Amino acid sequence: MQPYNAQLIWTEGVPLSESFGDFYSSRVDAIAESRYVFIDGNQITQRAALHPATRLTIAESGFGTGTNLLCTLTLLNELSSTSHYGLHFISTELYPVTYNDLHSVLSTQPQLGHFAHQLLSQYPPVIKGMHRFIFDHGRFYLTLCIGDTTESLARINTPVDAWYLDGFSPAKNPDMWSTPLFQQMARLSKPNTTLATYAAASFVRKGLIEQGFSIKKRPGFGKKRDMLTGQFQAATPTATASHTPWFALPELKRPEIEKPKTAIVIGAGLAGCATAEALARRGIKVQLIDQQDSICTEASGNRQGALYAKLPTLPTLGGEMHLCGLEYTLRLLKIYGCLDNQIASQCGVLQLATSVKEADRQQAISSGGYYSREVVSLVSAEEATKIAGTKIDHQALHFPRAGWVYPKGFCEALIKHEKIKLTLSTSITSLTQTTDKQWCVTDQNKQQHNADIVVVASAWHAKNFDYLNHLPIKPIRGQVSSIKASSMKASSGSATPQLNTVVCGAGYISPSMNGCYSFGATFDLHDQSPELREADHKSNLTMLSNAIPDFARTLPPIDEWQGKVGYRCSTPDYLPIAGPAPVFDEYIQRYAKLRKDKNWKFDNQPAPLHTGLYVNVGHGSKGLITAPLAAEHLASLICGEPSPLPQDISYALHPARFIIKSLIRRKG
Repeated sequence: MQPYNAQLIWTEGVPLSESFGDFYSSRVDAIAESRYVFIDGNQITQRAALHPATRLTIAESGFGTGTNLLCTLTLLNELSSTSHYGLHFISTELYPVTYNDLHSVLSTQPQLGHFAHQLLSQYPPVIKGMHRFIFDHGRFYLTLCIGDTTESLARINTPVDAWYLDGFSPAKNPDMWSTPLFQQMARLSKPNTTLATYAAASFVRKGLIEQGFSIKKRPGFGKKRDMLTGQFQAATPTATASHTPWFALPELKRPEIEKPKTAIVIGAGLAGCATAEALARRGIKVQLIDQQDSICTEASGNRQGALYAKLPTLPTLGGEMHLCGLEYTLRLLKIYGCLDNQIASQCGVLQLATSVKEADRQQAISSGGYYSREVVSLVSAEEATKIAGTKIDHQALHFPRAGWVYPKGFCEALIKHEKIKLTLSTSITSLTQTTDKQWCVTDQNKQQHNADIVVVASAWHAKNFDYLNHLPIKPIRGQVSSIKASSMKASSGSATPQLNTVVCGAGYISPSMNGCYSFGATFDLHDQSPELREADHKSNLTMLSNAIPDFARTLPPIDEWQGKVGYRCSTPDYLPIAGPAPVFDEYIQRYAKLRKDKNWKFDNQPAPLHTGLYVNVGHGSKGLITAPLAAEHLASLICGEPSPLPQDISYALHPARFIIKSLIRRKG
């Protein structure tokens, strides 16, 4: 089901859904209703007071205007304004309200202002998928699943402690209260998981009982006669054989099991710095190690990277991850104050159609109805010229939320944390696990560094470690060119051209940063020379001339140009590798029958994974939109928390996927 923005009608100062003819909350007092029905109905106050150090996972059907989330966060903050309580709030919404409507609703609830401001600053357009929000620098998290509730829950594998059932009235929206939904709730519940809902319809009560919930009626809020509360009583279902047991992730730790205290992250590029930040935000001491004398020296060392997602004509898992990843990176940039036109700029991106094939593809994207106009719109050459501030001869896709990032500045902001220790000029020569399950890394000076876990984020250098030499990753050379804006010559007596937005064709160029324009980049699989080459400058000039010829004609001679060579780390399927490291030989042995039958049903034994060893590599040219989200995914796995990625995408990134593909193709 394709999500789209809800249309609201304001009645008596309360929003009403035009589609369902139902109010988003009580017309008497929305906050009091939320506290009575959902917080009190699930005994959240008592549970938080009795177990202040225990993580609580709440799942909600129907995000609406976020009142239940904000009331819960406000309550927990009142109970303790300093403790790291660890609430994870998962909510679903098929028809999210617009930013403006959300702002209007929340402006009437000033008592929720502290968290309402953070919600609004991170609120996305309608993009199907899971969106991770960070409140109070990691004290609380929201995962907003935009899409059908039942479909969204089917993509999650997170044990839930309490359910807020808050869809529109069962009489007006019966699809929201279906048996498949109740089945997903049961799958994700554990003994003593609670639920609460304002609804008291008999078919809702019966449906929940059939799935193993004991249900009680209690007086409803305001004029509502009854509401329901319940508790999951059924035994945990016996797991059936999975079709993909090899993609299993480490089981979510129970709250009483401590998360790691220390971590080593190898590689201080974008993936490594983002991983260090995500771990440190969770209270883990991180040693971030890099072989160079500075962070971000390779592909992450470019002056400017285009921050946008190239969209597929039809929805794909990769496309979903890229859009959700773009939004997550924007949240981090906002949280760390990086959207200052020095470290990053949300100036928009124009993706030009410089060929008939690309023009047809863009038309298909525009007419497909899968992407909101807030995300992308098709513009004419004339419209593109006005947006760019320089002459554009082609139609284009305009991404108004996109822009550019100075990766090193972004990374410096991410790792400025008391729990992150940066160790430079240190090359790791070996990686071993000790008998007490700790990891030991040895550097070129024979010095040893120890930690509970290790995350390898050293791009294609990851293959240098014996545990990871099976990964099919490779470096792809790229040269970026740069020129001083002051060296550009005016064209035909006009002023020196300006550029107001990122322009992409075969390559890209960003607006000037500190008086310089950066553009490129070449793509070379076969030559790994670190030297700047005039031939590559000429190649970048050709790409720029094909995209914006008038602008390109004003550039100074090539012998005045500067540039940088970097190496993207690429994978065969162009998706990152992010997850637990597989034990290669044991995978080959355990799943050998895949060579004869790819549909073989294996038992659900835990996949053979190296305990405490993780990977975050292979981001190619998309690292700005994939590395931070992959880092958040890894940190969630490591700490036993709900992931920001749905199961199918986490499987698509799993480090073992290439082992399995080789077995199925009879290559392993």
